[in-house]
Amino acid sequence: MPDDFLIFGHRINRNAWLSGSLFSLGVVIGVGLIIGNLVDQDGGNSLLVTAAISIGLVIGGFVASWRASRSHIVHGMLTSSPPLLIGFIFQCIRMARGVRSVSWLSLIVVSFLAISLATLGGVLGGRWTPNRGSLFE
Repeated sequence: MPDDFLIFGHRINRNAWLSGSLFSLGVVIGVGLIIGNLVDQDGGNSLLVTAAISIGLVIGGFVASWRASRSHIVHGMLTSSPPLLIGFIFQCIRMARGVRSVSWLSLIVVSFLAISLATLGGVLGGRWTPNRGSLFE
């Protein structure tokens, strides 16, 4: 299996992307599904769960970008794809079960937020990486 693959015209290092994606996915599943289901939705601890997930997405983008030799922003942005896929699957299951708190607009907004947070991690990782190259190419 090749070490790089091409997305949006950018070469993506598979190992860098997987390491960042697995970190983000681990935080989203660990904090979001396990701890998030134990916390009251209207309580103050739900903000801590949201903050932990957000920080996990930024760190996942940072890890992927840190390990990449080029295209740091794209590496960071792509780390949000596995957590988004898992999130969409679970939200669609909730919608099928008739939970009224799920709307398509909220799914779209949360998706853009997750992509933005992972991209922020990619920018920060590209800024401080020892493999300094272009952030875009």
